[in-house]
Amino acid sequence: MFARPHFLLFLLLITTHIFAQDIKPKLLAPPVVGSVTPTSAKVWIGYRGTGNNVLILSDSVEKKVYYPVAHHDISNNKGDVALTMTFKGLQPEHTYNILVNIEGDKKGSNTKYSFTTPSDAPVKDFNFLLGSCLLSETGFFRFIFPGFKNEILNKMRKRNGDFMLWLGDNTYMLGKDYKNYNNMFRKQMNVRRKFSTIRKMLANQPNYAIWDDHDFGPNDSYSVFALKDSALKVFKGFWPNTYPEEASLGGNFFKFKRHDSEFFMMDDRFFRGDRHDTLSSMLGEVQMDWLKQQLLSSTAAFKFIAIGSQVLSELAFGEKYIEHIVERNLLLNFIATNNIKGVIFLSGDMHFTELCKKEWKSYPMYDYSCSALTAPSLPLRLFKMNKNPNRIEGTKVGGHNFGKIEVSGEPGNRVCTMYCYSRKGKLKWTFSVNQNELQVGGKRLN
Repeated sequence: MFARPHFLLFLLLITTHIFAQDIKPKLLAPPVVGSVTPTSAKVWIGYRGTGNNVLILSDSVEKKVYYPVAHHDISNNKGDVALTMTFKGLQPEHTYNILVNIEGDKKGSNTKYSFTTPSDAPVKDFNFLLGSCLLSETGFFRFIFPGFKNEILNKMRKRNGDFMLWLGDNTYMLGKDYKNYNNMFRKQMNVRRKFSTIRKMLANQPNYAIWDDHDFGPNDSYSVFALKDSALKVFKGFWPNTYPEEASLGGNFFKFKRHDSEFFMMDDRFFRGDRHDTLSSMLGEVQMDWLKQQLLSSTAAFKFIAIGSQVLSELAFGEKYIEHIVERNLLLNFIATNNIKGVIFLSGDMHFTELCKKEWKSYPMYDYSCSALTAPSLPLRLFKMNKNPNRIEGTKVGGHNFGKIEVSGEPGNRVCTMYCYSRKGKLKWTFSVNQNELQVGGKRLN
């Protein structure tokens, strides 16, 4: 239950942007909960106008108010602002209510949302949701895409994930949407304004996102896209995650930890080369060096590497890491040669779901590719996608679907259980992997 108003004594004035003429204050999009640790959180809102606009947190247990210690914002030429605020000094396993108050906007005032910080226990069971390809048109065709398909997000919320992984194509920029910075900004803001199912999904649990081509620019776009810096600015401005401090490195790759698992969220667009050149890279030298260093230093039982494009599938359809075979093989060789234990790849993009497995130098590697949430399903038979030698039998799902992963068990014997659900929430398949299988010479443990 939300803390009573007398606990909300501190008002943070959000008056960063002053325009030539005052703009009537308005809440454009409610909170998005981003990166959350046991003691910190990032929260995003979209608003317009100047005045005494407020965003604070209230601890539902201690009745204590928290205010931001830092903020980051971007804006467009209409005076709309995408604002991310950082909160620190929070307590593990506490529920925090979010209060947003936009001066003069009764509809946007006293809007209540909440999230819970995770435990700081080094080992604990947890679960998370995953998916990709959320096509949400904001114009006339919104009644078709997504139409009723967005109901899948309500089914996902009922699964009570501890957090959500967005695996790319989270927003589809089409046509004029990627023609300039302001159009990119407008598309992102409109998606969050116009769909209640998306707003509810983003507001009450931590969200971690990577991008793919439709978040970045045109279909199959890569590093030569002229507006890639604008796309990067918009993506970081709308997804409140914790990116590397070295902004000069470029890209939007980052990592986070949940108990004894680590997540490496990779950028498969900013540095990507021509898919028709097998010598070109997908991650690029800077990002690859960062990933290698992180993997070498990680002691996590499971190391989830999230990449927009499939890693282990080698079928000649759609964008895949195999098109950049030199770099892909270097990464797989590095994992096997250094026996980086516990690696599982997570990917999206393909508009169907499958779990792939490939033995690489005696290291059994897995890639859970989860797609699509609302984008059109791929006719697998037509595109000769039914026969994939690396696909685990029974894991192909062609309709709209989403995933869930649970990490459970005793230290040293942790188990990663992967689930796939239909858009109506029906279980399609489940598959478990023991941490001790994921190493050189690892054997399947039932």
